[in-house]
Amino acid sequence: MLTDALKKVIQDAYRQFLDVKALRPRYGQRLMIAHIARVLGGVKRNQEFQRGGGDHLCVVEAGTGTGKTLAYAVAAIPIAQQTNKILVISTATVALQEQIIYRDLPDILTNSGLQFTVSLSKGRRRYICLSKLDQLLSGADAKVLPLYIDEHMAAPDAE
Repeated sequence: MLTDALKKVIQDAYRQFLDVKALRPRYGQRLMIAHIARVLGGVKRNQEFQRGGGDHLCVVEAGTGTGKTLAYAVAAIPIAQQTNKILVISTATVALQEQIIYRDLPDILTNSGLQFTVSLSKGRRRYICLSKLDQLLSGADAKVLPLYIDEHMAAPDAE
């Protein structure tokens, strides 16, 4: 539920972020924050914790550098905290993932007054298979050993 108190937390975080960074509010960014907060704040669950009623989807399209990350983070973080939920931000590219995790979220944490923790979880294609690495380092006979878990199925047979 998007209460007046929760709206104030979101508004104060946005205002503080802008003030600290000497930025002016953007109309489009304020609309994004409000819409995201309304959608997330409107998600209801029944006694079996299944979602019920209302829209649960929000699509935001805006150009590069318009402040989308700030908008959804400032709206979603306080709502996730109030509802004791974990907020997951998923990206299509590693570059955007790194921008959000190493630049945008630390900036929001430092300048918005919001308190939250950040963790990074990468897909399985981003991890090395330790047993394959051990085989390679121990001088295994194979000319080529796939080092990533998902390469195992696609790797050509070593002859």
